[in-house]
Amino acid sequence: MSDVVICKDSDLDRLVAIKFIRDLADRRRLFDEIKALQRIRSKHVVQIYDIFMQEGAPDIGIVQEYVDGVDLNGSINQIAGDAKGYLKLLYQVARGLEDIHAANVIHRDIKPDNIKIDSVGIVKIFDFGLAREAGIDDATQGFVATPSYAAPELWGAGRVEFTKSVDVFAFGLLAWSLTQSGIPVCLRKIPPTFSTPLPSFADAIPELPESVSMLLDRTLLPDPGQRPTSAALRNCLEKHLLLGSHRALLVHRGTPYFLDKDRHQVKLKNPPHADSIVIVYTRFQFIVSIVTGHVFINNLPVAPGTVLPSSCVIGLGQPSQRGRLFPTFDISNPEVVL
Repeated sequence: MSDVVICKDSDLDRLVAIKFIRDLADRRRLFDEIKALQRIRSKHVVQIYDIFMQEGAPDIGIVQEYVDGVDLNGSINQIAGDAKGYLKLLYQVARGLEDIHAANVIHRDIKPDNIKIDSVGIVKIFDFGLAREAGIDDATQGFVATPSYAAPELWGAGRVEFTKSVDVFAFGLLAWSLTQSGIPVCLRKIPPTFSTPLPSFADAIPELPESVSMLLDRTLLPDPGQRPTSAALRNCLEKHLLLGSHRALLVHRGTPYFLDKDRHQVKLKNPPHADSIVIVYTRFQFIVSIVTGHVFINNLPVAPGTVLPSSCVIGLGQPSQRGRLFPTFDISNPEVVL
């Protein structure tokens, strides 16, 4: 729908991409893109820098961040057979999609062609020409999307309403496209068919954690309400990429204790009163394993299975008794290294 020109910004000494609409009848789409991009602040979404009118022309140019590198179509062979690389790439797309949805925007055209990996390995989502605002203009008259990445609900006749879950369905197809087996035949049909059970991501990439493959399977459910959110996808992928990298610091009676992948359990006790707690690092999170007597976290009673917050005070002993102990607990905040 547009022409893109790569230009040199001589003032700031950088390359930029300037996008012009080809058909003036489609100018509304350019405005949709501008509206969407100006609301989104994300490491994984292209930035908008400026808008201008050409002298003597009735058109508008949108000046955007220029992303070098290749789109995801050119990255399939690079991640084939690399489960961690696959997770890391999907995590970045999910993170960008979560940021888009947090701005109340529906992209509507998530596909390999609209996602690039820049020269330092950062994923960038672009092309918001079909974007709509959730709850405001999330409907269209007839089909408007890329057929091979369109959710089944977009194929309805007449007025078609949609939600952010159309992006999640497209994310699932994108995830399949990055496997060696590619998108399953039943999902390549236009529109996709669900007469037979869909294959599982667990079969395509056996090395994937079970919780990841199950969540990816749910992205392609025909019922939009049963698909996970982009935030749930990001959280699940992030969890597995950070497996075993957390560290907690406990200070008990002035003595520091560390919990991490090397030391995964600690017991704290208040000997005179038989109050104690055992905390275990599961490599995903820190949980309470055993509680004896009266134990509190941030003044709330605690039970086995409780997940410890990132920063808290543990109380050992009844509030009314003398000699209570108050160990402190702090968890590091590791980030996915891209």
